[in-house]
Amino acid sequence: MNNIGHQLKKIRLNREMEIEILASLSGLHTETIAAIEDGELDVQVSTLAKISEALNCSFSIGDVSI
Repeated sequence: MNNIGHQLKKIRLNREMEIEILASLSGLHTETIAAIEDGELDVQVSTLAKISEALNCSFSIGDVSI
């Protein structure tokens, strides 16, 4: 699992949010979110921004925070 995927899954589970709810809030497919969480898909900044807005949180990639 990549760092972003790990952060995403941890936040989602800490908030007891089902992946389907996050998908609905972010406008993304459940398969896309699952692939990001599993490290199977590199996340684009625009996708990460949608997820970040839906979760009302930020993510860190090196020295950059989204």
